[in-house]
Amino acid sequence: MIEIKQNHSLKEQNNFRFDHKAEFFCEVHSVEESHEFIDYCLNKNIPIKLLGDGTNIVLTRDIEGGVLKVSIPGRNINRNEVNLGAGENWNEVVLWSLENQLFGLENLSLIPGSVGAAPVQNIGAYGEEISSKLVSLEALNIKTNELILMTNKECKFSYRESIFKKKDDLMITSIKLKLSKEPKVNTSYKSLKNFLIKDDINPNRATPYQVCRAVTSIRNQILPDFKVEPNVGSFFKNLILDEKTFNKLKKKNVDLPNFKNPKDLTYKVPVAFLIENAGWKGKKQGNVRVSEKHALVLIADKGSNSEQLIKLSSVIAKDIYEKTQVELEVEPKIF
Repeated sequence: MIEIKQNHSLKEQNNFRFDHKAEFFCEVHSVEESHEFIDYCLNKNIPIKLLGDGTNIVLTRDIEGGVLKVSIPGRNINRNEVNLGAGENWNEVVLWSLENQLFGLENLSLIPGSVGAAPVQNIGAYGEEISSKLVSLEALNIKTNELILMTNKECKFSYRESIFKKKDDLMITSIKLKLSKEPKVNTSYKSLKNFLIKDDINPNRATPYQVCRAVTSIRNQILPDFKVEPNVGSFFKNLILDEKTFNKLKKKNVDLPNFKNPKDLTYKVPVAFLIENAGWKGKKQGNVRVSEKHALVLIADKGSNSEQLIKLSSVIAKDIYEKTQVELEVEPKIF
């Protein structure tokens, strides 16, 4: 039996801890409970918004209608494939996979959020993305209450993108990943490679466990703890530029760091470099500020609100555009 709460505070359900309310709120722990709440809303013509762990959202207002928090558990291994419930904590799953000698997720260590949110963002770090491991997933259409199976191709993955960001009527309930029993690692990412070398570890001989520890250490060093300093990690997406646009930008920024993709000849440019170069790192407006640790991270201090946060992000984006003619794109979902 599901519990539906009215005028429920979402303060504990979002990293920025903005105290907005949901008209109707329900946390589900199974597909059956999900069906029940969706039926309730469909019968009463109540619109539904989906919520995971709230690690990559910005609440700007109270939410009319229903808010569905997905907390479906489940971890199962079938040879080198794992089936995971959408409510599982992502980093706990990474550690669990290593404990079971299944490799391939170590570069994605310490990314906050739930398993169900991972494909939505196509989470990635240090040269890896979840899309390279995902076989398929199950999702509920919240407009029809139909459970569907989707292949990797049907998810339409690209850099920090998927079909789920464009179609918000699909609620992921579980995912299937194909991992490896061979302890091969990807240490091609420059900062990861340098960290391993500094730690007297040969990047070509590093184990998945060493990569996991290295990634965890790097993230702890450069990213503030959202439990202490409310944030959602990277507030802007890194740039993916064609060669012409990249060369134009590089003329203005000779030391511009970049990662060339040999497959499509695009260039990935870290936006943190542009923001820091423009003098925004550590800057504060009202009760919101740019982290001193990482220029991509915006922090909401005590007494802040979503209006201040959106204003700061807009001012930064405008300044970067005026200096570079490049438009920044916000990474978290804005409600």
